[in-house]
Amino acid sequence: MKFKSLVFLSGLLLINLYGMTQVKVKVKVWSDEFNYNGLPDTNLWGYDVGGGGWGNNESQYYTDHRWLNARTENGKLVIEAIKENYEGSEYTSARLVTRNKGDWRYGRIEVSARLPHGRGTWPAIWMLPTDWIYGGWVKSGEIDIMEYVGFDPGVVHGSIHTEAYNHLIGTQKTDTIHVPDAETNFHVYAIEWTDEKIDFFVDDEKYFSFSNEHTGYTTWPFDQRFHLLLNIAVGGSWGGQQGIDPNIWPQKMWVDYVRVFQDVPLTDIHIEGPCCVKTGQSGAVFEIQDIEGAMFQWIVPEGATIESGQGTHKIKVNWGTHQGQVKCEVIHPQAGGTYSKEVLITFEPVHSRYDLANFALQDTERWVITAIPPHQIDIFKRDTLMQINYSISPNLGNPYLEYTFPTIVSMSQLPHLNVFLKTHNQSGSVMVKIELFDAQKRFTNANPGFLISPLQFSDKIQAFHFDFSNHWNTNQASPDLQVDSNCISGLRLYLIASNSECPCSDSIWLSRIEISKENYLGISIGEIEPYIRFYPNPVRQTLYIKANKNFPDQFFIFDLTGREIYHTIINQSIEVLSLDFLSPGIYLGLLKNSRYHQYIIKQ
Repeated sequence: MKFKSLVFLSGLLLINLYGMTQVKVKVKVWSDEFNYNGLPDTNLWGYDVGGGGWGNNESQYYTDHRWLNARTENGKLVIEAIKENYEGSEYTSARLVTRNKGDWRYGRIEVSARLPHGRGTWPAIWMLPTDWIYGGWVKSGEIDIMEYVGFDPGVVHGSIHTEAYNHLIGTQKTDTIHVPDAETNFHVYAIEWTDEKIDFFVDDEKYFSFSNEHTGYTTWPFDQRFHLLLNIAVGGSWGGQQGIDPNIWPQKMWVDYVRVFQDVPLTDIHIEGPCCVKTGQSGAVFEIQDIEGAMFQWIVPEGATIESGQGTHKIKVNWGTHQGQVKCEVIHPQAGGTYSKEVLITFEPVHSRYDLANFALQDTERWVITAIPPHQIDIFKRDTLMQINYSISPNLGNPYLEYTFPTIVSMSQLPHLNVFLKTHNQSGSVMVKIELFDAQKRFTNANPGFLISPLQFSDKIQAFHFDFSNHWNTNQASPDLQVDSNCISGLRLYLIASNSECPCSDSIWLSRIEISKENYLGISIGEIEPYIRFYPNPVRQTLYIKANKNFPDQFFIFDLTGREIYHTIINQSIEVLSLDFLSPGIYLGLLKNSRYHQYIIKQ
């Protein structure tokens, strides 16, 4: 009996979990309420620009970011067609598009609009494919949510166009609905689009439906992303069938709002926002999906205050000094519950350089080794260095050391990583790769990475550099394909056998790792310049200059004011110079004929 009860309860649990994954809630995924004045929001809208008839023998020129033709005022979007000579056309208008700013496959798309009037007007609310997967028009499809021609007042059209069904071959799929006050009042024009059908509505009255016949893209290309267009055309093959009344201009289409809804699985409901904030940071934005019909109540950690948005799906928070959870209590029949997001405190360095690790001041406590046999790694503290002894083999995965910083660090203003080390890698057969990771354990593992290749033998500390400014991408499967530069919590140092002659056994001596605002070292990204370089860097006494073949070459040292400190002639590929005469500081070294310069740090 107990066994049967256990099986029954397990079955109920599985059914319950399966049911949760199937439940979907209606979420507003994109909208513009036009509660601002000026040009349309460039984060949401772009423009199709030009004249030439647009394939329909139209008479207007669509302008670009021109206030007279497209603007927001009094809480409405206004698209205005004007009779004027412009770029060879007799009329101007605007054609707004959401392409690459709002692109959807399936959902409810609704627009509240009031239409223009008069012979020659041809307003439209419609959709085109973003990616044109099946080819040009009409193979990839078109969805006309609303079309209206001024010579036929009160009649609203809804249509689809495909390769098999279009007006060019007399097979178009379309229907109409009578809206007698379309030119004087606002009405909601909408479609509800699934993988099985597209339904057309005016004020929630369905008047047309087009079904998927499951016969391929020629009848159903509507399994791809589409974007929205809003425009007034003038004249044209349809709008101008009865001519253009020259006395009605200008004409306007008013839009109260545009809203897009999609059904989202209940398991996808979550809070978006920064994983890390600075102490005292203001204006941190947190949001949960805008669930239709839901009520929202937010709770923030002690010391933080909600600046705006309480009661909505999005809030702005002024942070205090404590990390903790941002919570949102949602009241809704299906999605009700409390959702939370852990938010950590990050440190933003105030100076232009900041040590992440300095073995003159710390031990190896926070470094963790991952090495599966036959790989072997050992680490030791040796005076002011961390000694890494290794024995590695090729083609057996790459062993690594992982270092978790004592404090989460923001690198958004200090994106340069500088590593100071020396090696006994006399064979030059081992490479080092360094990856940063954020608090969500996303790694900077997309190419190009910080690869020190190959490590060259030296008994002096050398400097290596990488600029992460545009290299925060990750290969990990994640909704966000970038590492959060404001929330860097550690790094991995991989040891890579670069040829088949291994196993390789040797050592690396790590001095320190720092971040900086600029590449003050003057080192090429990823590695020291292989043909021309000054080393070691930093330098105490003796500086080696590895030169190119431009002999003789002139070598200069300047201070940071541009004053010349030293000058000599280089006559061989490796020149040895004593810098005892230099005071500690940062200098610029220059090989004139080779056109090479590098900052030199004198200790």
